[in-house]
Amino acid sequence: MRRLSLNIDANLDERTVLSVLKGELQFSTGLIARCKRIKNGITLDGSAVHTNVRVKNGQILSAVIGPLIKAIGEPPYEILYEDEDILIINKPAGTAAHGSRYDDNVDSIEYHLSKYFGCDSAYHPVSRLDKGTTGIMTIAKNGYMHDRLTKQLHSQDFIRKYIGIVYGEPAQGFGSIMLPIGRAEGSAIKREVRQDGAASVTHYEVLSKVKNMSVVRFVLETGRTHQIRVHMAAIGHPLVGDWLYGREERELIERPALHSSELLFLHPLNKKKNLHILRFARGYAKFDKVSILFPELFLKAPVFIYAPHTKR
Repeated sequence: MRRLSLNIDANLDERTVLSVLKGELQFSTGLIARCKRIKNGITLDGSAVHTNVRVKNGQILSAVIGPLIKAIGEPPYEILYEDEDILIINKPAGTAAHGSRYDDNVDSIEYHLSKYFGCDSAYHPVSRLDKGTTGIMTIAKNGYMHDRLTKQLHSQDFIRKYIGIVYGEPAQGFGSIMLPIGRAEGSAIKREVRQDGAASVTHYEVLSKVKNMSVVRFVLETGRTHQIRVHMAAIGHPLVGDWLYGREERELIERPALHSSELLFLHPLNKKKNLHILRFARGYAKFDKVSILFPELFLKAPVFIYAPHTKR
């Protein structure tokens, strides 16, 4: 089992086990309850302990956060970062984040990672990407880490950047779109800007332009479904190839031209460990024929450097 341990110092002396688990380790009430049902789920200096016991300076408190996940085969995707609790992959186009309850043949990250790890319990997606979107995707290997990362998701401790190709050139070359997004009437998939929608903020910057298209960098302040696609369509610059919010361009690209290119986040278990993941080199996003027919788009845009696979 995967455990977290904490050395009790003078500042924690005489606090209860429950207080330390909830405060310093940020365990949820549900996780603590699960630990109580596991033999030696919570220990103090190696012995099982009740949560009302008071800890002493110099003791070691330890608790289970989930199964110990280890790979049993070759990774199905390029791995950009991996440790005991977090997996960051380079997601290909055409692969759904989740499998289907109705169709076992759906190509999904959930399915392939269950084969990679040999179990279904390791898949807790933190930053989901649409089926057609490529690039950086973060997955927690246990519910505890999923909860910790989800709390960071819309803060300066978890910054996501995207590269996309849009029609036309957004005004001023940079700006922020602050339009609420909600589900479109009569559709289970489509979203739209609507007054009763959830607050949504997208920042953008034009990196290069040619003919009637621009390469744009996006930074998300919120993470609504289809947020970039909806916001860009709302200001009159839909993503190239976005059949749902713009127009289909199969001769150029068979999906929305969007790539998750950069992630900066603070590791929840090591506050000194700032992780900076980059995955976009010139032409790498494979925007199909767009990059072939209009190479100027990428030649003018900054070139990102790939951060190699890091494993703790």
